[in-house]
Amino acid sequence: MGLLIILLLILAAALGVLGLIVKVALGIALGIFLGFVLVAWLVAWRVRRALWGSRPRWRRVRGSTVEVLDNRDPR
Repeated sequence: MGLLIILLLILAAALGVLGLIVKVALGIALGIFLGFVLVAWLVAWRVRRALWGSRPRWRRVRGSTVEVLDNRDPR
């Protein structure tokens, strides 16, 4: 099997299409990698949103530069 792959590479190099084959293979690998990165980012975003909700945890008081933790249970 390994000999067949080597023969195909030599034939592709002799015909001048080895560069095209390498470019296509790199393009496919890059597309798969970017697809995995996008899926991982979406999963992480959904998990964060499910755990902490979509509201911001910090709120800014008008007229102040101090950030205050939003307390939903005032006493």
